[in-house]
Amino acid sequence: MARFFFDTDDGMVADADDEGVDFPDRESAKNAAHAILAVMIGEKLPIADNIGLRVVVRDESGKPFYRAGLNLEGTEIPQA
Repeated sequence: MARFFFDTDDGMVADADDEGVDFPDRESAKNAAHAILAVMIGEKLPIADNIGLRVVVRDESGKPFYRAGLNLEGTEIPQA
């Protein structure tokens, strides 16, 4: 098992993970980053029409090795 750290940014608040979570490998940590994004988008949807979410995964040494992001763009369609 190795410890991985997940730094998040929702466009308003950036949060550096100082605790980390143990996973058996990098692939498992990458999958966890995707799950974190899913939770983040669920929490932020009611707040705005345009959202940019990011997760950076760092290894035990603190070196970033993976970045995942989601962008949501909502636009009102004018009615004729």
